[in-house]
Amino acid sequence: MRRMAGAAIIVVLSGVLLCGCWLVPVTRTDVCVDWVRFETMQQRFDHAGAVLVGKPLQRDGDVRIYGYQANVHVVEVEKVLKGSVAQGTVRIAAMPVTCGKTYPDGDPLDAGDRLLFFVTEQNGQWFTMTPEQGAVPFPAGTPLPFKTG
Repeated sequence: MRRMAGAAIIVVLSGVLLCGCWLVPVTRTDVCVDWVRFETMQQRFDHAGAVLVGKPLQRDGDVRIYGYQANVHVVEVEKVLKGSVAQGTVRIAAMPVTCGKTYPDGDPLDAGDRLLFFVTEQNGQWFTMTPEQGAVPFPAGTPLPFKTG
């Protein structure tokens, strides 16, 4: 009888301890990226996987990178200056700032202006190269701020 009571207590305690694992909050393992700061536009051009001129048309969902949600935008491609981005439209995610609020100054692609994009490809998705230096306003008639060849 004592053996059965002891076994029952062990079974109950094991069940409680195992169930308790689901009650403990799960911690995320977000990554804090130390972003490269490019001194010149030529350095941005040289390090980008692709460079294009285009205009964001609309938001198109989001994608996770480094443990954060990145806003994805459909971008109308006006001209490809470097890389293998298709003409027409392309989906580009605005690289989020890590270690804090995702877009502390707002999503840089929400403006809807004509932009010069410096992008990289990760897991089949285009991202702005960095949160702050991946897209810059580029009004019509503005000369390129770098050499392409």
